[in-house]
Amino acid sequence: MIHYRRLIEAGVLPRRVGPVRFAVGPPDGLTSNSWRLWVQKGDVYIKCRDNFTETKVSLHASGRWRMGFTTEAIKKDLSLLRFGQNRAWEVWERPPTSLPETVPAFRLIFLSSELAVKPEDRLSKKWKDVIYIESGPPGKLSMLTLFITKGEINLKHASQPSFCMACLNIGGGLRAQLVAHGEWEAGWPDVINEALIAGRRQTKDHNIDVPDGAYCYFFGNLPDSSRFLIGARFKKS
Repeated sequence: MIHYRRLIEAGVLPRRVGPVRFAVGPPDGLTSNSWRLWVQKGDVYIKCRDNFTETKVSLHASGRWRMGFTTEAIKKDLSLLRFGQNRAWEVWERPPTSLPETVPAFRLIFLSSELAVKPEDRLSKKWKDVIYIESGPPGKLSMLTLFITKGEINLKHASQPSFCMACLNIGGGLRAQLVAHGEWEAGWPDVINEALIAGRRQTKDHNIDVPDGAYCYFFGNLPDSSRFLIGARFKKS
């Protein structure tokens, strides 16, 4: 188990060679799922490692970015797609820069109230070399924002605690920088509740039995054209 504070003190962060594996929450308590960021042939990928593994985020060097099912997942389970449906949930063009030489590309959002992975569920090899990031105190959440920058730019949140976890070379002078930072919860609990209501309605309409303990992720976009994933427990106790 690797805690980010020790890595910062040792000068190991930001990581400059991928893959980078991370989770939000204390190593001895409830955490998020384990995630991975890596670069391959100029393309940047984000993928969940222990749950939700049928999907990934692909930020291609061509500027055509996408979120959707992987080809491997479709081969294993054809029922993931309806007839004629594209395996990509969404395809979008690389957004314009909204900061000097910087594109906010993708965000993973973690509310402390929705952390659900127990220590006994983190014993497999998928949790090897995971970096544990501090979860937000009451009223705040933890966010991982992936930026695409021209050159190595020192990125810090203007008012909340933050640190750069990874600065990976994409090629062509570009870097994939993953910044962990705090944010106020603001309207995010409402976003989750609305998405859960819609999801429960859909499963009921299609007679889908969702097991206790099920966890789900919701995909969306923000005003700066970045996309995000936010997770929640499907059934509240």
